[in-house]
Amino acid sequence: MKSPLSSLLSAILILWPAIAIGQNSNLEQARKEGEVVLYSTITVGAFNELNKAIKEKYPFLNVRHIRLGPAQQLAKIMQEQRAGHFLADVAYNNLLHLIYLKEHGILGKYESQENRFLMKEAIDADGFWVGGDIDVLVTGFNTRMISRGDVPTTYDGFLDGKLKGQMAINSNNPYALVGMASLRGEEQGIAYMRKLAQQNLRPVQGFAHMANLLAAGEYPIALMSQVTKIEEMKEKGAPVDWASNTPNFSTVGAYALNRTPPHPAGARLFIDFVLSEQGQRVLGRTGKLP
Repeated sequence: MKSPLSSLLSAILILWPAIAIGQNSNLEQARKEGEVVLYSTITVGAFNELNKAIKEKYPFLNVRHIRLGPAQQLAKIMQEQRAGHFLADVAYNNLLHLIYLKEHGILGKYESQENRFLMKEAIDADGFWVGGDIDVLVTGFNTRMISRGDVPTTYDGFLDGKLKGQMAINSNNPYALVGMASLRGEEQGIAYMRKLAQQNLRPVQGFAHMANLLAAGEYPIALMSQVTKIEEMKEKGAPVDWASNTPNFSTVGAYALNRTPPHPAGARLFIDFVLSEQGQRVLGRTGKLP
């Protein structure tokens, strides 16, 4: 019998299979550079797992990881652009932020040799970004504070007055507004979010932090939580679970090069690795959904 997570993911998860490819043409140049600077929203634990695998394959490549929230990363890259000097080579962020950077001429083109094995929907038609993983947004709840039967399964259910002051939302997550605008139209979507804001939502920065506070009993409900974060807490024995909404929204994590990366060859090598079968398997072990 399939678990609820398996049933949900089997319906909406996009699989991007890839096969291992040998060393690319810029391998020697990457060896000379010896470094790549990554700005990402990836957790430290997930990055350490990824970095370990990269080191095993490319011992010469030092990946300097600077973890920033989506909005903070965007602001830092914009600041570097205004200063005329990029420090980062590669950005990993939600797709909406990368599209913003593309529109402002901050990203550089790179079409990885791994792209041929990806679904076309995962690749920017202009070659500026490539999707690496997705996650499903569900309603997380603390099982000690609220019963499953009292957790809304429709978005209008969150407007119930009895839930006022009882819910948290990731303040760094633009997908809530974008999802509702897509579902109900821009005008009605914005109107819904304004009504939801009147529920005295607790703003929390980051999906992982929101899941941790949910498990600690800071609030009964975490709206539009990434399902992987809730499942991770469940596996650790935390009193949390999740309920599906109709329909579920999803987040997309994508990679892109800056327009003038300090270590262009190393940056290309890094992106090739994370998109490869080996890289995707490593990310899968960290809770990502390739």
